This record gives sequence, C-alpha cells and structure tokens, in this order.
Amino acid sequence: MTTVDPGGLGLVELGLQPYREMLSAQQRLVEARRRGELPDLLLTLEHPATYTRGRRSEAGDLGRPREFYERQGIEICDTPRGGRVTYHGPGQLVAYPIVDLSGIGSQPRSGGRIGVARFVAAIERAMARTLGRFGIEAGPIDGLTGIWAGRDGPLPDDATAASTAADVAAGRIAKIGSIGLLISRGISSHGLSLNVCCDLEPFEWITSCGIEQCRVTSVAEELRAAGPAGRPPSVEETGRDLADRLADELRLGPVRRLDPAAAGLDPAGSTTA
Repeated sequence: MTTVDPGGLGLVELGLQPYREMLSAQQRLVEARRRGELPDLLLTLEHPATYTRGRRSEAGDLGRPREFYERQGIEICDTPRGGRVTYHGPGQLVAYPIVDLSGIGSQPRSGGRIGVARFVAAIERAMARTLGRFGIEAGPIDGLTGIWAGRDGPLPDDATAASTAADVAAGRIAKIGSIGLLISRGISSHGLSLNVCCDLEPFEWITSCGIEQCRVTSVAEELRAAGPAGRPPSVEETGRDLADRLADELRLGPVRRLDPAAAGLDPAGSTTA
C-alpha cells in the first residue's frame, strides 16, 4: 500500500458502493491507519438500498418478513457498528471517518486522546453546520441518536428526549441524519449518514434506530416544506462541505482530496493488497 503524507484529512469520494464491500474495506483501512500507512480519512459515498443492523438491534426493528424486503430489492446486512437498524440508499450521503483518536485534541490525562463522547459531539456539530449551510436548522437531542430538524424553528440547545417527545411523536421534529460508530483500539470506522435527496419510504418499513413513531426527513423534503426554493445540494457537494466542517471541528488541518488508489482502494471500493 502506498504511504501517504499524514497531514490533514484525506477525503476519498467513492460514489455508489455495495455495503458488504465497504464493510471489509473499512476493516483493512483501519489496520493501515494503525500502522501509519494512511492519514486520517473521510470516505464519502452512497450505498444501494440496504438495511444495516447494529450491535444493539432487536428482532422487532425489522417489522416485516424478510421476503417483503427482498421484494423491494433491499439487502439486509449485520454490522459491528453501534446503534440499531437504519436504511441506506441512493441520494443519502454516507461518511466513514477512519480517524486515529489518539492524535486529536489536547487531553493530558488521556495522553492526548479525544474521548468517544467528544468525538461524537464533534461529528454532530459538523453535521449541523453542513445542514445549516443549506438552510436547515438541525441539531442533536440528548437521549436520542442522530441529528434532528424542527419544522417550527431551531431546536433548543438543551433539547432532550423527554422535552421533545410530543413533537417527535407528532412529526414536528424529524430525524435527518444518523450516527453509528465503531472504535477499535482508538481508530474509528463506520460513521454517519445524512439524508440529502433519498427515497424516505423504506424508513417507514422499520423501527428506525429503535425509535418508535419517528418521522424521517431529508434536505430535499425540508427545503420543499419551507416553500419555493432551489434544488437541494448534490450528495457530492454535501460530502465536501461535511469534510471541511469535520476537519475544522476536530482540528485535523486542511482537507485534501485523495484518489481512491492513494488510500488503497480500487474503483470498486474494496482495498488493494
């Protein structure tokens, strides 16, 4: 594998990639990052229609027989990331940070390593800032996973699952992004998804992220609800903005776009030997 200058955050844009191939690719990239063969990376891509089940998934999260999902052309994959079941499909930005947490921040008590909670909070802020650039007020809700958008203005900074329960149940607050990470010996993988212009119906066929009565929305849907507006951003544009925001939140330095081959990835998305 080619050794890459370790500075900054390497952005690798991969287009549409099968989920299973990217699952194995991430495992190998994590090991390459641990050996110092790669810089910190952000992989941005889309997946074909796929449900992924995290470590906390329960049998009832997929509320219909497997045959139903097969008829819809949706693959079901188990994954080692955190969280429960979610949907991926074309028009949704998926971003996988392959990042060494030991090189982030200044925490003398932990040898300079950023904690997982702070890492997740940085991802949440980056997602919210990207959505804000496109005119959508969104943010986290304490006690719920992911990023949420409110139809009645920005969420309060102290929003909690309890304080927003009625609005979530009524659909006035909807989920627009998900986070599900895996941290292996200090290196992150898996990551996040932002609904840009994807089909939202498949979310209705599951208990998304284990949250009952959860309306899911997208950038395109929120812009339509706000009134006449221009087209939503492309997935590629959204991914590039997110990379800039994430690098800023984590103080990783400049974002450098990398050819997939420079990160040990071939055009099909699997890692090279």
